[in-house]
Amino acid sequence: MIIQLGKIYDLFAAELKADKKTVVTGVSIDSRTIQPGEIFFAIKGENFDGHDFVNKALEQKAVAAVCSKKDKYAGDNIIYVEDTVKALQDLARFYRQSLEIPFIAVTGSNGKTTTKDYTGAALAASFKTDYTKGNLNNQTGVPLTVFSVRQDSQAAVVEMGMNNAGEIKQLSSVVLPDIAVITNIGTSHIGNLGSRENIFKAKTEVLDYLDNGYLIVNADDDMLRRIKGNHKYKVIRVGILADDLDYRARDIVKNADNTYTFSVSDTRITLSIPGIHNIINALLAFAVADILKADRKAAGEAIGACTNQIMRTQISVIDGYTVINDAYNANFDSMRMAIDILKNYRSRKVAVLGDMLELGDFEEIMHKRTGEYLAYNKIDVLIAVGKNADCYKKGAMDFGMEEKSIHVFSDIPQAKKHIMDIICKGDTILIKGSRGSSMEKVLEVFEGDFL
Repeated sequence: MIIQLGKIYDLFAAELKADKKTVVTGVSIDSRTIQPGEIFFAIKGENFDGHDFVNKALEQKAVAAVCSKKDKYAGDNIIYVEDTVKALQDLARFYRQSLEIPFIAVTGSNGKTTTKDYTGAALAASFKTDYTKGNLNNQTGVPLTVFSVRQDSQAAVVEMGMNNAGEIKQLSSVVLPDIAVITNIGTSHIGNLGSRENIFKAKTEVLDYLDNGYLIVNADDDMLRRIKGNHKYKVIRVGILADDLDYRARDIVKNADNTYTFSVSDTRITLSIPGIHNIINALLAFAVADILKADRKAAGEAIGACTNQIMRTQISVIDGYTVINDAYNANFDSMRMAIDILKNYRSRKVAVLGDMLELGDFEEIMHKRTGEYLAYNKIDVLIAVGKNADCYKKGAMDFGMEEKSIHVFSDIPQAKKHIMDIICKGDTILIKGSRGSSMEKVLEVFEGDFL
């Protein structure tokens, strides 16, 4: 991005003490990585307050700092605002409005990151495309993604996440999407929102800023299929089973590694990421590419070449153990998807599961039902870790899993002490839990034993 400093001062109605023609070449919220020519926003987070690092940012040749706390700072180029997060979003919106390219917003309960990666890859095969790195999808991450879009790019794909109602609306006001993609309506954050209906309402806030554009939905989702188009946007429906689809997966073949090959339109796609649910994610991405008139064959090949990000269904063979590292995050729906992958292995199947968070009043029942789903799908061994481990156990036993096949541990250190005595060479082992559970630490038993 390139913006004159004077325009930023005007945006925030601030008094300009520096040369208004000074060029701002980027935005940072991290004084450790800020580059000369960038503007620093002092954001207060859970663990740190950016205001404590304003002087360091200015010493690193930041052209200015945006603050909400008045203090003795080392330079004159301080812009005072009431809310630095809102200011960050306001500047991102200002920059986005200067870019006359299609912006694609991707949201939903599950599959956002994979769908964003598929979409970015599909478009990049035909156009100069920028898209969210990692999962910078929150109230600060989305503005940073917008700032990262190059001024000569031809398309931008932005992932948008949420914890509460109103957040997607706020992010959409920054992204101003031309195309919105909703992957599904699940139970993620149901503890905050109370019901799937409320989650549906929160996710569809993206429509508030979709003007004369396209909404692409997974029509196999019971809630999304009910959305109808109107004068503001056209609805494009993708899926496998639903009626009246614009893009349907046909001739589906399950491959030996639990990936899938399928046809859509005149294109054959073989996915590299396992799980039948990824067919839907691929269809959503293909639809975006087709709407923007990207080359279909190139888009399909690019989607097929995508691999998972770290701790997202990463499959490795470690000295005779097949490990499915899906520890990045978890909710009830994504747990079922991961179990669906695990159940297809012919080896002995072991599920190492940590707590699912943000379930509120649904916490006990969701863990119990996950245990039921494990047993129903004939998973051989359950290793349950955390405060909800007994709920997993109860659900599994209610559906017929023998108690001797279930191992309960209060925390990860306890689990790590015993896991090597439970698993066997040749096992396929799923490791999954919410981000706060840090289930990737279980992998240390393999790394410590084999590296």
